[in-house]
Amino acid sequence: MPQAQVSALVLSSMPLNEQDKLVCLLTAKRGMLKAVAPGAAKMKNRFGSLLELFTAGDFYIYWNEEKELATLAKGEIKESFFDVVSSADNIFYFYLIAEIVLKFVHLNQHDQRLYRLLLAILRGRRGKQLAMDWLLLYFLAWFLRSEGLLFNPGQCANCASAPLARGWVRRDYRGLLCAGCKTDERLTLGREELTYLQWTARHHPRQSGAWAGRFQPAAMIRLLAGKIEYHGEFTLQSSRYLPEFR
Repeated sequence: MPQAQVSALVLSSMPLNEQDKLVCLLTAKRGMLKAVAPGAAKMKNRFGSLLELFTAGDFYIYWNEEKELATLAKGEIKESFFDVVSSADNIFYFYLIAEIVLKFVHLNQHDQRLYRLLLAILRGRRGKQLAMDWLLLYFLAWFLRSEGLLFNPGQCANCASAPLARGWVRRDYRGLLCAGCKTDERLTLGREELTYLQWTARHHPRQSGAWAGRFQPAAMIRLLAGKIEYHGEFTLQSSRYLPEFR
């Protein structure tokens, strides 16, 4: 069985049977990967806190061509985010982020940007210098951008007029409409929100605190999450626990 070492973030870890766990990893170079962690469901096991949500580690994986899942042999923690993720102020935000990646990203979809984005979000929240709602909004914008699904915030999708002072979101979420092209669309983005989308393309998550705009992020969070649900054809269950969705 071939062996490989991968750097990865843990996205989920759940019992597979009485002794083993099924682990989903977002690797730095190989995309999403699912592996069996033998004995990890036992009270005493060799993995310890390695399989906590969003732990960054080096993982040693075995592949068997006759089996669908890889086997996780061992691993080492490179950076633990347990204190960040498990905080009562943060935990449901990170559940939502993990759910989006798990439901939307295909296995072995190679894109290092997502791995780097998640690390930046986790590090940005450490110490609480950056607000969690703004970090979530930044994540949603960049996740859609990396998947090629973020609408152009500066141009009407119908007549190509630019720039937009306000954009009306098409009912199929595939672009923004200007005041002259809109019909009965209800979801809109104002000038500051459109400017923010452009701003995220040029700024790192750690600079979120430097954003000078004044709009409240909740409505835009709901809009972008709704766009992900529409294109992914699923419902984000974790969103029910966040104040932005109430």
